[in-house]
Amino acid sequence: MRRMRWLLCLALALPAVLPLVGCTKGDECDSCTTDADCKDGFFCSHFSDDRFRCGSGVGASSCRTF
Repeated sequence: MRRMRWLLCLALALPAVLPLVGCTKGDECDSCTTDADCKDGFFCSHFSDDRFRCGSGVGASSCRTF
């Protein structure tokens, strides 16, 4: 019975946590795989840390990395 309660709590909490680790909003510096992942005006660009992020495509962009 205790295990079922634990699983129920986990199942209820999971949807609240997924947006934090799931999809990005497509804003500048958000991770991407294609241009379609980014909002209008941004393109999926290769940054110096070997990651792809949404950027303007004009000049150098610098993103804070964690």
